[in-house]
Formats: sequence, structure tokens, C-alpha cells
Amino acid sequence: MKNWWRKWSYEIPLAFGDALWEVLVVQFADFLSRLTIRRVLEFVAIAILVMAFVQTLPIDLAILFAGDALLYLEFVVTIRLVAGREHFQAMLRLVARLARLAIRLSRTAVDVSISRISRMRERRTAPRAARPRRTSDRSDDGEGFGINWGVLAAA
Repeated sequence: MKNWWRKWSYEIPLAFGDALWEVLVVQFADFLSRLTIRRVLEFVAIAILVMAFVQTLPIDLAILFAGDALLYLEFVVTIRLVAGREHFQAMLRLVARLARLAIRLSRTAVDVSISRISRMRERRTAPRAARPRRTSDRSDDGEGFGINWGVLAAA
């Protein structure tokens, strides 16, 4: 019985006091030494969310969440617009290169076709030069010994 009295009057309150000291003083001091600005901001944000859920004012929570969603969508739209602007500029550069290539090709095609047409017209209007006809060599001497009439022999 004496042991039981000592345990409940002395040891258990001391153990409880030591546990409270560990939690409320030692661990809290360790928490404060590791505390950063980011953790403080996170705590404030969480506290605001808790107050928003606990509030009794007639503001609907859907409006709060819709506002958050719209804010996130604005960020996404801004990023997409910047990326789309770069994409659009690259597309315009490609279109300009293709247009320059098409203009060069059409100029070349027009110049070539005009020169062909003018050459064909010159051929039609110019008198054809008379070419001597080849006569067959029917001599008995064999190939290369017969001479066509009207052609001078080289000595």
C-alpha cells in the first residue's frame, strides 16, 4: 500500500510534469528554432482557410473556390499566351520563308518560260539552213571509198 501511495503521489505526477516540460518547453523551443518565414506563411494560409470554413457569414464558399480557380486559370492562360506568341512568331517566320521561296520560284519559272517562248519564235521566223543530203555510197569499193558529188576531197 505504501508503494502504491508513493507511486500515485510522487512518481506519476513527476512523470506527467516531465512529459509536459518535454512537450511544452523543449519541443516547442526546438520548433521555434526551426521556424522559417515559409512555415509562418503556410500557417497563416491554413489559418485563413480554417476561418473560411468556420465562418458563419452569408458568403458562399463556392465563390471563394471559384475565385481561386479563376486565379489559377489566369496563370495558365498567361503561360499559354506567352507560349502561343512564340509559336505564332515561329509560324510567321516559316510563312515568310515559304513566300520568299515561292516568289523566287515563280520569277524563275516566268523567266524560263519567256526565254523558251522567245527562242521558239526565233526558230519559226528564221529561215532554215539548207543541209546537204547524204547520198548512199553504192560503189563496189567498199565503205569510205566513194565520194559524194559536190564534196571536195581532202588531200
